[in-house]
Amino acid sequence: MAPRCNHCGASAEIYLDYARLNLCPACFKKFFEKKVKSTVSKYGMIKPGDKVLVAASGGKDSSALLFALKQLYPDVELKALHINLGIFGYSDECEQKFRELVEDLGVDFVVFDLREELGISMDDFRRTVYRRRLCSPCGTIKRYLMNKLAYEGGFTKLATGHNLDDVAEVLLNNYLHGKVEQLVRLKPVLPSIHPKSVAKIKPLWETTEMEDLLYASYQGIPFRTVECPLSAGTRSLRWKRLINDVAGKVRGFKHTFVKSHVNKVLPLLERSTPLPPLVECKSCGMPSSSETCAFCRRIQLVRGPA
Repeated sequence: MAPRCNHCGASAEIYLDYARLNLCPACFKKFFEKKVKSTVSKYGMIKPGDKVLVAASGGKDSSALLFALKQLYPDVELKALHINLGIFGYSDECEQKFRELVEDLGVDFVVFDLREELGISMDDFRRTVYRRRLCSPCGTIKRYLMNKLAYEGGFTKLATGHNLDDVAEVLLNNYLHGKVEQLVRLKPVLPSIHPKSVAKIKPLWETTEMEDLLYASYQGIPFRTVECPLSAGTRSLRWKRLINDVAGKVRGFKHTFVKSHVNKVLPLLERSTPLPPLVECKSCGMPSSSETCAFCRRIQLVRGPA
C-alpha cells in the first residue's frame, strides 16, 4: 500500500527520515516554508524596517531561499544580488536562471560581473598558487563583494542560501582542524562587528540540501543544474559524502550535530574566544583582519604588480 501524507492523507511522495514524516508535494511546500519562517523567527533574522539583500547564485538553494522569502515576507524590502564569476560554460547559465527567477518574482535585483567590473574572472586563478583549490579565492571574493554591495546599498541584512548540509560540512572541517575563530563565526546570524560589515543571516540553516532541491522543483523555480567545474573533487564534497553516510545510519545526525554546536559548544567558545577587532584595508577601505584584506591580495595576485 502506498504511503499516505501524515498531514492531509493524500498520496505521499516524500519521506523525511529525521522527522519520520510522509508528505505529499503540497504539504511538503507548506512544511518547508513553515520551517524557514520558524528559523527566521527563532534567531531574529528579519525585523521590522530591515532591508534584506539576498545573494542568489542561480543554484537550487539560494533560488529556493529567494522564492520562500518573497512568499513569507511580502512586506519586507528585498533585493536580489547575483555575482557572475566568469567561469566558462557555467556562470552565464547561472545568471540566466537567476534572471528568469527575479523576473518571475518581480524582485528588484543587481548583477555584478567580475569581468566587466574588475577585468578578471575566476578562471584566471587557474594560473596562480590556487590552481588546485580554486574554491578558496572564489569564497573570499564572493564574501567580500556580497558584504561591500550590501553595505553600499544601505542594506541591514545579507541573506545567503547556506543549508544544513553546508553548515555540518564546515562545522566538521573546523572541528577537525581546530579552527576556533571560524567556529565562533559559524552561527545562524552573524552580527555586524564593524560599521562597514553587514549582518549575515542564514534562513535555510535548518533545511537540508535535498529539501531545498525538492522545494525548488515542486515550486517550478528555475535553477541551474550543472555543477561548478571548479569544485569537482573538492574536500568539501568528500566531507559531505562522509556526513551523508553517517546520517544514513544515525537518524537526525546532521540536525543533532549542528544543534549541539549552536546550543552547547558555541556559547562556551564565544566566552573564551572573542573575535579580534577589524581594521580597514589600506587599499579598499573595507573591513579586514590585516593591513591589506584577503580580497585585495587575491585580486593583486591575478593582476600582477601594479
